[in-house]
Formats: sequence, C-alpha cells, structure tokens
Amino acid sequence: MSRQNQQLIDNTPASCTRQWFISTRRYLPIIYTILLCVVILVLTTKNITKEDTIYLQGDMPKYLMNGVYFYDLIKDFPINNIIDYTYKYFARYPALSLGHHPFLLSIAEIPFYSIFGISVFSARLTIIVFMLIAGIVWFKFINSIYDETIAFISSLLFVTTPYIVKFSRVVMSEIFSLSFIILTIYLFFKYYKSDKNRYAFTFSVILIMSICARYTSIFMIPIFLCYLILQKDLKKLINKNMIIAYISIIVLLLPIILVVLKFSQTNVRWVMHNTISSSIEFSKITRHLKSLWLYHLTLPVFVLSLCAIIASIYKRDKRAVFFLLWIIGFYIQITCTPAQDPRYSMYWIPAFCLFPAVIIDFSPVRLWRILTSIALIAIVSYQFFVSYQLDPEYADGYEQAARYVVEQSNGETVLFSSNVDTGFFIFFVRKYDTNKNFIVLRADKILSTSLLNRIVEDRITSREQIYDVLDDFGVKDIVIEDTTYTSYALETLRQEVKSEKFHLLKNINIQSNNKLINNYNLSIYEYKGYKNPRIGKELHMNIPLMGGSIKVKFDDLLNAR
Repeated sequence: MSRQNQQLIDNTPASCTRQWFISTRRYLPIIYTILLCVVILVLTTKNITKEDTIYLQGDMPKYLMNGVYFYDLIKDFPINNIIDYTYKYFARYPALSLGHHPFLLSIAEIPFYSIFGISVFSARLTIIVFMLIAGIVWFKFINSIYDETIAFISSLLFVTTPYIVKFSRVVMSEIFSLSFIILTIYLFFKYYKSDKNRYAFTFSVILIMSICARYTSIFMIPIFLCYLILQKDLKKLINKNMIIAYISIIVLLLPIILVVLKFSQTNVRWVMHNTISSSIEFSKITRHLKSLWLYHLTLPVFVLSLCAIIASIYKRDKRAVFFLLWIIGFYIQITCTPAQDPRYSMYWIPAFCLFPAVIIDFSPVRLWRILTSIALIAIVSYQFFVSYQLDPEYADGYEQAARYVVEQSNGETVLFSSNVDTGFFIFFVRKYDTNKNFIVLRADKILSTSLLNRIVEDRITSREQIYDVLDDFGVKDIVIEDTTYTSYALETLRQEVKSEKFHLLKNINIQSNNKLINNYNLSIYEYKGYKNPRIGKELHMNIPLMGGSIKVKFDDLLNAR
C-alpha cells in the first residue's frame, strides 16, 4: 500500500475518532476526578451558610467545641500547665469531650476556624474537604486495581449514597475517619505492590491517624493481616520496613491509649464489660446486616452488590479478595462489640459500592459494557436526586439565644439548662464571646450530674440550694429549654425561674425538623437578686465519663477574663 493511500485511510472519520479517543483517554482520570469533585460539592454544601444546620444526636457540639479548645490552646499557648488550662477551659465552656471522642477531627478544624472564624460553617468545611479526599483517593485506589470507568462509577455510587451524604453535612467523625481508612487502604496496597520504605512508613503513620480519627479504624489491622496471609506473602510482615512500621504504630498508639484511659474510664469499662460478657444472639448477629438495606445502601445498590459478590466468588476474581475480606472481617469484629447504631458499621459502604461497578467487567463485549454503564449511571442519578432532596437536620434557636445573651450582658455568669442540647448554646456563646469573658455553667453539671444523655444524680435537695449556686457564682442570666425534666434539680429550676424572683427577657421558639425538640421554647431569664460572685468559691463538677471530678477555683476564672 502506498504512503498516499495510507494517509487517506488515516484521515477517515472512523480513524480520526479512534485517534482522538486514544489521545484523550489519558486525560480521563483528570476529567473523572473533576466531575466527582463537582458531585461531592453539590451534595455536601447544601445549607452550608446556615448556622442552624446542626445534628442533635449529641456528639456534634462536642466536636465543634473540642476544635475551638485546640484553636484557643494554640493561641493562648499555656506552656506552664496544659492540664490546668484544660480544666479551667472546661469550667468556662463545659461542652468538651476530650478522650471520649477522638481528637484528630478537632485538630483538623483549627485552620478553618483560623481562616473563616469560629462557626458551624467553618467546621463543615473541614468535613467537606475530607469528603473530597475520600472520593478522590477511592477513585485512585479502584483505578489502580480495575480501570478508570469502574473506578469512576464506583466512586459516584459511594459519594451519592444518601447515608454518606447525610454525614457529610454534619460535623461528626464518620466521614473524617472514613477518608483516613480509605487512604490507609490505598497506602497499604502501594506498599504491598512496591515494597518501598516510604510507603511502609506513610502507611503506618496514616493508620495511626486513622485510629486517632475514630477508634473503630483499628478493625482494619486484622483485615490487612488476613489479606497478606491469604496472599501467602507473610514475608512482608517481618521485613525491615514493617518492623519499623510496628515500632512506629506502638510508639504513636501509646499516648492515645493513655489519654483514653485518663479521660474516658467509664466508656472503656462499658465497652470491655459488654464485649466480654455479651452473648451471641440472633438479633445481634443480624443487627448490622439489617442496617445494610435499611440505612447504608439504596435498594438497587444492595441487590447489585449481592449479585456481583456472588459472581466474583464464582469467577474467583482475585481482585475482589480484599474487598470481601473487608466486608466479612469488619462484620465479624463490629458484631463482637456492643455497638448498635448503624453509623458504627457504615465503614463497609465503599466496599459494597465497588461491586455493582465491577459488573461492567463481567463481559468483554463492548455492548455489555455500554449497557451496564448506562444502567449504573441511572442508579447514580437516582441516588443523587434522593440525596440532594434530603433536608439536613436543623434547630434555629440556640445561636439566637447565645448572641442575645452575649450582646445584652457584660460577661456575667450564665446558667444553661437543657433536655436535648449538649453544647450548641455553649459553642455559639464562644463564637460571639471573642474576648472569652463569659462563664457558662451547665445545670446538669452543677445542680445535677449527667452521664451521656441521662441524669445519674441530683446534687441539690431543696429550692434554697439553687439560690446558693446563683449567688456563689454570680449568675445573672438563666437560659433554659422550657420543657418537663425528669431530674428533680432541673425541674425545680424550671419552675423557680417562673417566680417573681426572675424576669423573662426573651422567649425563643425553636423550630426544627427533629421531632425530639420541635416547638420547644428556649427561655432567657434575668435573676433579679444578681450579685457579684462570692470570693473563694470552688466550682465542682462530677464527670462520670472520666471516672472522676473537676475542681476549679472560681476566682481563677474571673481573673482570667
């Protein structure tokens, strides 16, 4: 064939199209990554500017305030006695959960608070960034095992899953820790395939950070070990690189263990007792399995996942081994713990979102790949629509109350009593209290003692003792969720503020889509008998979660204003 004829053939439409496709294929990962990021941003940023987009489960305000604590810690830099600084900080803003909740998320919030100020908006940006990291790293990981099309569709199925989107809109540790788990898995495979020192080191460091993000991440270690055993590659467990990794893990885990044992003793005892003493019951075995179709996955993804898992096992697809281990190993471990909430077992969602996408690879026929890809994109579109329509949880009264108190007062002590809120009011007080002049006392820490979401003791036995507390600490304003309390002390306070000794300053009706608190009144009262705090008084709070109590000289808090 002459050169002229060859050039004519090369210039035909079909040939040009083929050449264009080949030349642009190398850009597909970049295009897919950009599209993936756009989808994530559209879904996660809904109501991003609304400060009332909060999650009333109880943990979110603790993550918010823990982040503010670390932000203030760096600014104040108390090199003399960090423990003393922490106790005094908790006495001023009693909404911390250091030790009980992993602290890495709170540290990650620092740059966002520094740039955008203390707000729910800033903290949500932290989660959005790590949702982007989770999606991008998942795409890169699956692309390294399968191809970019399967990686892209699997990633879309993952990031549009309604349960994932729900937690990407609130400041909780689930998305944050899931991003570290995915990054840990990616680095584990990098090390497994390359044997390079840097991957062994980075894998061990990110694994520790994953555990610091949420202690559930430790469940991945047995899965990694089982995978190496099944691959008959035990030498990777005992080479120099891994020995260094083991030492790094032990050294870095030790301070984490000490902090947990110091500040979360009750929680540790509860987990150990329930894990050891719990019997294997049918309801416990099926609990997390039910979560799959009730909460974690949409019905199309659930059905396709089961079909693809069966097909992958039948075809003996070695690429699916790790993902099957992930699902089975995590299920066994999480079932052996007392964890009940579906969010504790959501960490297997990415693995389940892979299997529908691998259906594309079941046949080399081009028509099959096109049809299955179209069907999966239709499922992604369905998930996107459902997820976007979900309204984030909100409650709109706490910021209004906090701002009112800060703007109307001169830094006097505030007493806050609640049935539902575990720290949002305190967070918003700190948001507007830029000079850190206010001291917020929680009624469930001063008049009674709370453990998680219940009152375990009343610390007063008469109405007169309420006034002793108000006079001792110079309480001027009382902010209270005006609803019936089961605690004698808190209910007595609610009834007493309606007497002539108090003046109602403002009544705020809390609007929320959470039935737990909808149509609550948040009432702000002024104590008519307000007087300056008594000298030499000690603020004493029992903290059952840490197995002890906190005692702070109240004069020290006043002097620190």
